Amino acid sequence: MSRIVEKKPMDVIRFVSLENEQFLISLAKNTDELKMLSHLQGLYEAAMSNMTVQENDMAVFQMLTFTHYHFLFSTACLMRCHLSEAFASARAAIDGALVGAQIIHDRASQVAYTRREKPFDNFARYLGNLIRENKELPHPLVPALFDLHKKFSTFSSHADVGSFTHRVNIVKEPETMITVEYFQFSKNDAERKIHGLTLFHTFVMILDVFSDFLVVEQKAVPGQWQEELHGLGKAIERQHTELKKDLPAGFWED
Repeated sequence: MSRIVEKKPMDVIRFVSLENEQFLISLAKNTDELKMLSHLQGLYEAAMSNMTVQENDMAVFQMLTFTHYHFLFSTACLMRCHLSEAFASARAAIDGALVGAQIIHDRASQVAYTRREKPFDNFARYLGNLIRENKELPHPLVPALFDLHKKFSTFSSHADVGSFTHRVNIVKEPETMITVEYFQFSKNDAERKIHGLTLFHTFVMILDVFSDFLVVEQKAVPGQWQEELHGLGKAIERQHTELKKDLPAGFWED
């Protein structure tokens, strides 16, 4: 993606026009990633289209819909070169998946969710204690998603120093200056692809949290849908492993 140095604050028209420019560049350059994006969208569509939902299941489908919104928003942020915002959005989707996992596991707990009562009054601590004490979890993917949630927070939330990892750049020509960037860019092509794969694999795991509920309990999709989801996850993992070989040691994702 192309960097543009502005020496005065841009207005909203300029900002949005640059966003659209970066989005078009992403469409042209990220053809492989767009195939994965389309595949994930198709899996969401199969699970969510034309659904009739029972009242007792409504909260679960609300969480599923919430994760799909953030799938779209985080991808749009990534393609517009708002890297931190993309992962902040994915972090919110993880929240939705973890809550969904708890409600699927204990359907009666949705009442506590609406009232912000235990365990939802401090849900992160509750899950952390379950993991640390090796107790039964709402879903096997809870530890992995909980860990991602913490990792994403180090550079995609608030104004912590880590959030400036991709926002500060040193420009040497025509004169040396330090810039704070409204658009964030990967250092190289391998890192750019890693960011996309990490984001998409997060949403594969998020969708997998709901997969048994959708396939076994709701019979909204056939078992083949779940197999396809797992196959996509494995394909992303293989590509991710290969690309990491081109990255320097200590890359944030590790």
